[in-house]
Amino acid sequence: MPTESDSKQSSEFQRSRQGWLAKCGIAIPILSVRDRHGSPEDPNRPVMTVADSPKKRKRVFSPSPSRRGPVPTTEPKVTDMATDSVTMRAFFDKALEDIKEINKYNENYAKLLRSERDSAWDRAARSPNDHEEQHAANIIREMREYERRVVFGNLASEAIPGKETRDMGGQFLTNKERINHESLLFQIARKVPKGGLLHVHFNSELHPERLLERARYIDNIYIRSIRPLRSQEDLDETEMVFNVLDSDQVEKGVSVFSPTYPGNATNWKTPEWMWKVWMPWKDFQEEFKNKFPGKYLDQRKEISPSGSTCCSEPAEPGSEVELNPAEKWLKSKMVLSEEEAYGFTQTVNGVWARFNQATRCFKGLLNYESVYKWYIGEAIERMIEEHVMYAELRPMLLDKFIPTNDGKGKINNAAQMKLIIDGVQQKKIELEKRGEPDKFPFGLKIIYCTPRSIPKPLMREEMKQCIELKMQFPDLICGFDLVGAEDRPNHIGFYRHELVAFQRTCKERGLEIPFLFHAGETLLDTGGSSDPNNSNLYDAVILGSKRIGHGFSLMKHPRLVEKFKKTAASDGICIELCPISNELLHLCRNIKEHPYPELLAAGIPCTVNSDNPSLFSNSMSHEFYQIMVGAPSMSLYSWKQLARWSIDYSCLSKQEKNRGHEILDSEWKAFCRNIIKDYGHLMDGDTIDEAKAKEEYENRKHDH
Repeated sequence: MPTESDSKQSSEFQRSRQGWLAKCGIAIPILSVRDRHGSPEDPNRPVMTVADSPKKRKRVFSPSPSRRGPVPTTEPKVTDMATDSVTMRAFFDKALEDIKEINKYNENYAKLLRSERDSAWDRAARSPNDHEEQHAANIIREMREYERRVVFGNLASEAIPGKETRDMGGQFLTNKERINHESLLFQIARKVPKGGLLHVHFNSELHPERLLERARYIDNIYIRSIRPLRSQEDLDETEMVFNVLDSDQVEKGVSVFSPTYPGNATNWKTPEWMWKVWMPWKDFQEEFKNKFPGKYLDQRKEISPSGSTCCSEPAEPGSEVELNPAEKWLKSKMVLSEEEAYGFTQTVNGVWARFNQATRCFKGLLNYESVYKWYIGEAIERMIEEHVMYAELRPMLLDKFIPTNDGKGKINNAAQMKLIIDGVQQKKIELEKRGEPDKFPFGLKIIYCTPRSIPKPLMREEMKQCIELKMQFPDLICGFDLVGAEDRPNHIGFYRHELVAFQRTCKERGLEIPFLFHAGETLLDTGGSSDPNNSNLYDAVILGSKRIGHGFSLMKHPRLVEKFKKTAASDGICIELCPISNELLHLCRNIKEHPYPELLAAGIPCTVNSDNPSLFSNSMSHEFYQIMVGAPSMSLYSWKQLARWSIDYSCLSKQEKNRGHEILDSEWKAFCRNIIKDYGHLMDGDTIDEAKAKEEYENRKHDH
């Protein structure tokens, strides 16, 4: 039985707890012992059972009531807030005046910055005593931030941006016109010495206007469709392909505009229909105007120049190509539009399918005898104007022949390589006559490309033919690559037996054909399967790839990242960055979401490349511009290091690389001097003069 003392203590404890809870605004009713039993109707009231009840349970004995004590409690401490608040505030104000801790903070902050700067990926490109280069770097930094604030104007605020506001580093195609016509930074990017172009597909260096213009003079160039062209829907949905054919074999009177036109996506391959689906291109152009009067009649001349100026740059007056309606419509089939790239319902697979359509359309405009050699000279001239000194082109060599000009003969891959060599040699002679041999001193090299989707027996034959071409043209063939969308079969490892045999054969024959694989150009990163273990990045590392194309998904693999890093003991594996391509093919929405800053910060050597400029309406100048605006950490020194790596990781000989660096260093000094000469007047010390900049930019805007 509880003692009187226990009862008293319990009551006092209850009152104490009630008082404390009341202060907290919590009211707890005090019940009598009788009340605590509850009413008979209360389903939760305690129920006792008799000893002989089947519900009997073994009792668990509690400690003796005589040894129970009150639950210890602590009264909440009530302080004098007024006094404590005054004391706290006084201490805070006193702490503000104490510079000891803040000095320690600043010292640690400076150490972190210094540590990052001393280990920065572009530190080797910095010349501490080159004051001209430092001044040029300041101009570029200030110009970029001025354009971010003023030219694009998307400032952080609660105000809804106006219709003319753009996001610097936002969607490339959306920003392109403003970049071309209003950005002084882009004008500088056009002139930056870029070193080598190591990732560009053979059929996409020249703008479609140039190829369409050239096709006007070929009598036996034909075109086919995968459906009759009867309506606007047909124009929107069809795929078009060109080809140079033997006019004696092509069936006469075929019209793509006839309701009985038999062409579809597959029957052109069959013996029965292969000559019955082609319409003469000249006839097509005339009939197009009659079938679709008033369509595609934009009278403005195309931006693309008829000279060799970069397709994506503003043309000089009088140099534009004026397209007729049929040509203008065909051009839309050959270039990704803003809607096709960024449309709300567009998907990765959808944009890749559209990209492949455009590639097939280009193919027939380029793959015939006379244009092939002409194309080499024009492509080199364009690279020179972009300040590119060397390139490694990637032709798809699965098709073993291109037609002669009359369509009656065939030119095999070896003869095509000879055309390339002849085109390069002719351009070198021209440059010598112009006194500009260092503009493109090393010519071109070829990376043998074949699809990753073909069966193994065909892949074996492709590899053998690559080795044969290397044996025949040892200074031209420089690498081997597997191409195609990485979210589709097959992954590189699917051909592991063939690839290992390729390496062993090259070693046995004393040939150097490094792997230069497309790898990591994907978000799923599963090698066209559902298994992440099939990532092409694993195979690229195991097979010793010298470089990889894109490498977008590499940062998902921390162990692989270590293999790519350049160290004292290893050159690492270089990544051929193609930022605009990655954006338009839906790997990221814009350059600011691209992982290139992280790849570079990790110590991975990279180069800048244009990939498919004719399809993406980009250029090397646009790529360098995007790199600069995509991350505030990029600088003039970043451009310099990227250009240097493009020489270091090229397939040039050691002697050629040394000469390439000499040329690059000389061009770089002149480049920095020209930046100061052209834009130094906009600066007030190390910062831009807002008034002078405003006048300069407004004048440029009015000029365009």
